[in-house]
Amino acid sequence: MTVGERIKTISQDWFLTEPLIFAVLCTHALKRNDNMGCDMRCGKGLIEYNPERLEHFDDQQLALRLKAEVVRIILKHPYQRQPYNPRRDVMRLSSDLTLCDNMEGMDTIGLEPPHIFDIPRDQAFEQYYSLMAGQIVQLEQDADGNGLPIDMNMPSDGQGKPGDKDDLTDDLLQADAGASLWEEDELMSEKVNHEIETAQRCNQWGSLGGDLRALIESTLVSKQNFRAILSQFRASILSTKRHLTRMRPNRRYGWDAMGSQYAYSTRLLVAVDVSGSVPDEDIKKFLAVINRFFKQGIESIEVIEFDSKITTEKPIALKQAANGIRVIGRGGTNFQPAIDFYYEHEEYDGLVFLTDGYAATPKLPDDKRHKPLAWILTTQGGNEENLKPLGPVVRITGL
Repeated sequence: MTVGERIKTISQDWFLTEPLIFAVLCTHALKRNDNMGCDMRCGKGLIEYNPERLEHFDDQQLALRLKAEVVRIILKHPYQRQPYNPRRDVMRLSSDLTLCDNMEGMDTIGLEPPHIFDIPRDQAFEQYYSLMAGQIVQLEQDADGNGLPIDMNMPSDGQGKPGDKDDLTDDLLQADAGASLWEEDELMSEKVNHEIETAQRCNQWGSLGGDLRALIESTLVSKQNFRAILSQFRASILSTKRHLTRMRPNRRYGWDAMGSQYAYSTRLLVAVDVSGSVPDEDIKKFLAVINRFFKQGIESIEVIEFDSKITTEKPIALKQAANGIRVIGRGGTNFQPAIDFYYEHEEYDGLVFLTDGYAATPKLPDDKRHKPLAWILTTQGGNEENLKPLGPVVRITGL
C-alpha cells in the first residue's frame, strides 16, 4: 500500500479506539505534499505528509507519527499559543519537546530535538520556546562573530555524537518547514476545543494518559472579563492615610477634638516588557487602560521597563512613560529583576506586569509577606498556569 492508503487505514482504526484523536483528525484535510522539507506538518486546516520521507516508517511508527501531529493540534500549538513575531523553527522544536515529555516513542520517529540545548525538561511549551530561542540567538551571534557556520560552533555534548552538533542547521530548516502553516486561528481553536469538551463529557480519551489529558484540558480557553479582574485588583490594593484636621468636628467629641480626613496613599508600580515580544502599539494601549482603571484613588503610578533586566535607571511617571517607552527588541525576558525591585521598595502597594508571558516563573522572597501582583498577557498561552498562583492573570489580545 502507498503511504496515503496506510494513513487512511490508521485513521479508520482510530474511529473506535481513539475517539478524540479521530474527531480532531476529521477537522483537518489530509494532503500529500512531495515538495515540503519535512515528513509531516499541520496548520491552516491541513495535515500534509511527504510520502518519500515516510516510506521507511513501519505501520506502528507511521501511526505514532500521525498521532503526534494530531496531539500537536489538540494542544493548539499551530493555532493559538504563538508569541509576537515568532521564530517558527523554534516554535516547532518547542512543540516537539512538549510532545516528547508527554508521549512515548517520539525518538523513534525523529521528533527528539537536538541534544545540544541545555534545557530542563518538563517545561511548558512557552517556556521551551523562551529558553531555546535565547540559546539559538546566542549560538548564531557566536557563529557570526567567528565567521563560521552555525553548525561548526555547536558545543559538544561530551558523548562524541557528531550528529548532535553538526546537524543543527538542517534541524532548524526542517523545523521551520514543519511550522510554515502555523498562524493564529481562533475559529480552528474553537473547533478543537469543542472536540475536547465532548471528550470530557463522555470520558472518551482513548490512549491519552492522565498527564497528557490534564495538559490538554488546561488549554481550554475560558472567557475573561478583564475589566472586572482589574477592578478587583484595584480594590485589593487601595490604602488610605489618616490626617487630623480642625476643619471638621470629631465624630465623637465634636469641635472639642480634631476631626479626621482620609487621603488615598496607594502607589502602583507597572512593569512593561520591552524585550521585543510586545509591540509598541500594545504598550501604548495598555498604559491607557492602566490610566483609566487606576486613575481614581491612586496617589501615584510609576513605570519600569524590563527585558532580561530592568532597563530604566529609575521608575518614571505614567504620563511620561506613555510618550517615552520604546521596545528595545534585544530578546530575552526575565520577570525576576522586576519582582526583586518591587519587594525591595516597600512604598509600592501593587505591581502590574505587561508581557506576553513567555519567561520562567519568578520566585517570591520567602522572608517577606506576599505583595499584590497582577499579570496582563498580550497573547494566548504564555506561562499562564505557573503565574496564576502569584496573582490574577488577565489574558487579552488586541488591547
